[in-house]
Amino acid sequence: MTSLRLRGEILVGLMIACVATCYGFGLSFFPQIIPDMRRDLGFDYGFVGFVTGMVQLSTVAFALLGTWLVHRIGAAWTVVASVSLCGLCLVSIPATGNIYVTACLLMIAGGTGASTFVPMIDLATRVVNAGQRGFAMSLISSAPAYGVLINSALASAFAGSGHWRIAWYVTAGLTITLAIAVAILFGRAGLFQETTGQTTTAVGDGSPSLRAIMPWGGLIFVLGFINGMMPYPYLTYLSPFLREELGYSVGFASWLWATVGAVGIGAGFIVGTISSRLGSRHAMLACYSSFLIAGALFVIDPSMELALASAIFFSLGFYPIYGLLPVYVSHRAQPRLAVTVLGICTVLQGIGGTTGNFFGGVIKTSTQSFEGIYLAVAVMALISALIAIALPKDRQLRP
Repeated sequence: MTSLRLRGEILVGLMIACVATCYGFGLSFFPQIIPDMRRDLGFDYGFVGFVTGMVQLSTVAFALLGTWLVHRIGAAWTVVASVSLCGLCLVSIPATGNIYVTACLLMIAGGTGASTFVPMIDLATRVVNAGQRGFAMSLISSAPAYGVLINSALASAFAGSGHWRIAWYVTAGLTITLAIAVAILFGRAGLFQETTGQTTTAVGDGSPSLRAIMPWGGLIFVLGFINGMMPYPYLTYLSPFLREELGYSVGFASWLWATVGAVGIGAGFIVGTISSRLGSRHAMLACYSSFLIAGALFVIDPSMELALASAIFFSLGFYPIYGLLPVYVSHRAQPRLAVTVLGICTVLQGIGGTTGNFFGGVIKTSTQSFEGIYLAVAVMALISALIAIALPKDRQLRP
């Protein structure tokens, strides 16, 4: 990212930190310390399933809320408010002994990931030139991988020792500190003075309405839905497939999960470079091709070697794909409309994830095998690749 201005590099780094924090601490930390919290608070796994399901729904609600807030108070204020709200929820979780209040706090903290990510397309169009925007958004969309690695380290440090409350306080302190730093630096960069409706420098002649961006806008919405429906069943049923059907050890399953996270960090750089040099459509095609190979490998031969290869191919596409749709839209629509499109895609992604997990369970129940789930992943990846090819070319815009 050497061609970016220094201010742009700093601000992109702050955006990555915000997404990593809200997704990593707000959405992904709870599952890692469930045993410790269960022992002290006395809830069962039925409660865990209820909470995790409601958190998925809250991300949809917060995607809508984030879109609304960007148009009302601006993208920068929306990010600061979301990170601050996440920090307040995190610090409140260990302070309450009521499991229902805890559930509400977890839902809100998890939802802030969506309301933090939605404004990023507007901020990126202001601080990153058009040629580097794909690279920046790929890094931002890969930020949850950083968050997962950080909270894994925190969980290993505090879990099992009865100090799970300290872990929440540490994450809360980091989050609130980040919110303060972001507020100061965004203010110095002048981002609070601009709103989405006023921004005109990053994009040339954008589309004024959703109707005007059809039919390519409709294809983007389909891809948004598939981006939820296709990858999440792969992850949801990965451990059961490996351990219950294939008989692999817990250690091997954990190793594959670690591979997904580690490769996901580098994937942002790889796919971002493709997007910057060849365009976001080619980068999308690379991601969907990776998903296709990942699903097909499990169907062809789920040996340990090919399972590892499948995890690598999957992680190459998983994190970056969520930054490529915003980049494509930012090249073809004004920031105000682009934020609306991203908000709709985030909602469709949440609905798609719920739908995909449901039908994944149906496939397993009806066929008595997880293999059909990975065949479905490969088929949907192929469909997505064809849609990416059908999209109009990225419109060349002035930086």
